[in-house]
Amino acid sequence: MFKRIMVGIDGSQAAIGALAEAIRLGESESATVRAVSVVEPEADTITPFSGFGHPVPVARSLRDAAQAGLARACDLFVLTGVTGETSLIDAGDSDVASVLLRESRAWGADLVVLGTHGRRGIERLLLGSTAETFLRTSVVPVLVIPSPEGVQQGEQRQLKSQ
Repeated sequence: MFKRIMVGIDGSQAAIGALAEAIRLGESESATVRAVSVVEPEADTITPFSGFGHPVPVARSLRDAAQAGLARACDLFVLTGVTGETSLIDAGDSDVASVLLRESRAWGADLVVLGTHGRRGIERLLLGSTAETFLRTSVVPVLVIPSPEGVQQGEQRQLKSQ
């Protein structure tokens, strides 16, 4: 059914779950899986530990973390025998959801797998939701995998409301 499965990864627990599910589907469908990591430009920041006026190169560490995540995805492709590829994309002036949407169309994905953190309230308002934005604009099926933390928080909220 699905032959080209794209998965967005960012190193979070939610993304690790999404990658695992994309690989599982890739195995069962004999599909190609493409792991994509989008790096947003981030201005250098000054931390209390860096000393006044000495910026820490945050963007470089984000890129290094993204490359490490993609290397792990390659290892998993080899271990599972799934045909896979990876892509590191600079977001430029775009948001992550727009970049993933563009990439899914250009690559011809017939399924996109994304993790979600399950944030609510002010945290969601401040941090936004890449998965939700992607869902609203995608023309291909999207499988959203909740993070283990998000599932636990949802279960706790459900228990409190009963």
